[in-house]
Amino acid sequence: MNKIFFRYIARSFWAPFGFGLCVFCLLLIFGSLFDKLNFFMKSGSGAGLFARYIIYQAPYFIIKMTPMATLLAVLFTLGGMIANGEWKAGLAGGWRPFDMIKPLLVCALLAGLGQFILQETAAPDLYMRSEYLFEGKMRGRDDWQRLVKKDVSFSAGNEVFVTAHLFNGQLKTMEKVIVSIYKEGRLSLEINAAAADWQPGVNRWAFSDGVMIKYDGDRKPSTKRFTRYQSAISVRPENLVLEKLVPDGISTLDVLRRLRRLEAVGAPAVAERTLLWVKLAAPLANPAMALIGAAMVLLARKNNRFFSFGLAVGFGFFFWAVVIMAQEVGNAELLPAFIAGLGPAGLFALVSLWGLRRARAI
Repeated sequence: MNKIFFRYIARSFWAPFGFGLCVFCLLLIFGSLFDKLNFFMKSGSGAGLFARYIIYQAPYFIIKMTPMATLLAVLFTLGGMIANGEWKAGLAGGWRPFDMIKPLLVCALLAGLGQFILQETAAPDLYMRSEYLFEGKMRGRDDWQRLVKKDVSFSAGNEVFVTAHLFNGQLKTMEKVIVSIYKEGRLSLEINAAAADWQPGVNRWAFSDGVMIKYDGDRKPSTKRFTRYQSAISVRPENLVLEKLVPDGISTLDVLRRLRRLEAVGAPAVAERTLLWVKLAAPLANPAMALIGAAMVLLARKNNRFFSFGLAVGFGFFFWAVVIMAQEVGNAELLPAFIAGLGPAGLFALVSLWGLRRARAI
């Protein structure tokens, strides 16, 4: 009997969840339509390109709207149980209030798992494609990922430092390059070249039209001109100067790789650390929303579907705003990265547990 009742409550969750997810995604699509349509019309690209843009953004919409759909599903399911007398029947049958909430929490965890899988697989690549269509094709910004840098300096290995007047990550070239190679803390070799380019066949940087200066202790440095010099520097272009960080266009594993690369060159990585925790905490929004929904229903004891829908929209966007603000606070180093990431879900879960206690559900 317990299993049957558990499955009955769980099955009641998925219909309003699917309905809410579709409606909320449509809201975002219409918002994107009004926000971006003007650019597409001015570019004269046609409806086909805009349709591709929306399709590529669909996984992003699903990820963002899943917690709101979870909240709506819990509001509808528990509200319906109370209105139909099923809640009282469950209590009379020996079920404790929180026991009847547990099936919804399990469903919320499953929704969060699906959200996390989508977040780590198809969504980042498709989101970057949508950004390429909008920024690259529609707005004509060839360097929207900020792969072209001026006057940059970076480490290219142990005791190897590179300065370039222009670094082009798209073409994998550098202009006006100075390479300083040290041994035991002393300058050993300096390469001053007009240009450098990445050789994918041998995975090395090749320098053109320059001067090589060798330093040997107290002796006079020796100078040698070259037209073409194949160096031993094997650090890949993407590991030297990173592209613009697009939070929704990168997976958790990619964030970890980016962190390692930034740490290797001693570059600041506050935004990446915060983003890592935000992504890890994203699925936890679903059980937090489920608890919030249960607390709302049990405290209000009302079942108005229109009110529940409006409540899910308003509260869902409020939660989304709190997540964004916490992330910005983490980026500003006003909070540790893990608190900025886990804080919103944890805070809302604690508030919901307090509400459930007030409703005598726990």
